[in-house]
Amino acid sequence: MSIVAAQRPKMDAYLTELEDEVQTIVSSIRAKEVELAAAIAANEVIEQLGTRNNAAARVIGRISLFLEDLVPNSELATYEAENRRLKLKVEELQRKVGADSSHERLISILNNISSQITRYILAFDAEFQGLPARFDLSQMTIIFDRTDRPVPMSRTGGGENHLAYHLSALLALHLFASKNNCPIPQFLLIDQPTQVYFPSEKIYQEADGTVQKTEADADLAAVRRLFALLLKFTQEEVPGFQLIVTEHANLRDQWFQDALTELPWTKPPALVPEEWPLLSELPD
Repeated sequence: MSIVAAQRPKMDAYLTELEDEVQTIVSSIRAKEVELAAAIAANEVIEQLGTRNNAAARVIGRISLFLEDLVPNSELATYEAENRRLKLKVEELQRKVGADSSHERLISILNNISSQITRYILAFDAEFQGLPARFDLSQMTIIFDRTDRPVPMSRTGGGENHLAYHLSALLALHLFASKNNCPIPQFLLIDQPTQVYFPSEKIYQEADGTVQKTEADADLAAVRRLFALLLKFTQEEVPGFQLIVTEHANLRDQWFQDALTELPWTKPPALVPEEWPLLSELPD
């Protein structure tokens, strides 16, 4: 017993030395596992795989095979290996989520369209001009970002403002589609846009396509501003874009007259001839 007691400190020291060696080996294994994971992730074979899912499955499979071949010396080593495997899987899934930039691309596109809408609204000289206009895709409307609160288009006043905002949005969308080769037909049909620039619908109908009625009753500056913007869009911003406008207003400006495809349908002859019978005159 005396001999055993005397040898015990040496045995403890020897055991401590062995434990240190075990910890060193465990640390070395961990470092090699990290190096192996990095080498597998950088392997050019991954680039040849058809999809990110296949690449991820290949990487995870190799790591799993490596971890399965390990012969741990204790239950703790098994738990550590499983923990590392799950962490790698989580990181891979996070990379997959981060690689999908569709949301960021959509935000970028909407910002681009919104900036063009803001520019067109300035040309219309409409209310809220100068404020950033934002195209809200979820509500399909335009929102103005004031410093104190946002203002939706439904709360921006009357027909003149709404005409300016609608046309600005349509022109901005077609401009973006044209610049980015989107499969959208390059034409737009607008029916009677200047009606909002006349005192009433009755007076607008009586304009009858004549220059004199237009100059007498309409907000001539607003009418001219509208058609000048539309003409510039088809000639400079999207050359070749077909923009068809059916309209009662008529301007004496030569550039406006040159853009007419037909003479105004005044009476006579008008679109419907006068000699056509009325509904009340037709036989039963």
